[in-house]
Amino acid sequence: MESETYENPETPMNRCSMINGLSVWVRAVWARAIVAMLAAILVFLFAISAWAEMLTVRVKTANFREAPTESAAILFTADRHYPVKVVERKRGWVKVKDFEGEIAWIAERLLARNKGVVIIVEKATLRAKPEDNAASVAVAAWSDSFAVKQVRAEWVLVESAGVEGWVRRSVVWGLDP
Repeated sequence: MESETYENPETPMNRCSMINGLSVWVRAVWARAIVAMLAAILVFLFAISAWAEMLTVRVKTANFREAPTESAAILFTADRHYPVKVVERKRGWVKVKDFEGEIAWIAERLLARNKGVVIIVEKATLRAKPEDNAASVAVAAWSDSFAVKQVRAEWVLVESAGVEGWVRRSVVWGLDP
């Protein structure tokens, strides 16, 4: 009969291999945790960057659709300089949100990275200077869109179809993401 040898798990040799085995396991768990955390951070940063991105309509009139396809129903149309906030991107289409909170899809080729604003009050006076008592240049109506030329504290210099003037920042949407 063969004799069995008994190894005491408390011997220094066995304790060392147990510690090494545990050390490898702990390192593997930490590595996985770090990779998962970095992936989550990247997804979060990508989502925030897309969420905060503002674009404007770059063509005369653009259709905003129910789904990311040319055959989808048109929910609304908007004119050049109309600002939108990016919600999502998908194969050449951009899901956006406008100043009224409407969500729609638009072909990415119809958008630009230019700054634009939309009037959010019934009527807004465009002025020759960024002052309340400056001469009136024009009157803009609710949902009129403009290119942004300059921003000064509470005033925005806007332009559309050859008309340029200063308007109060509080009566426009599209500057802040």
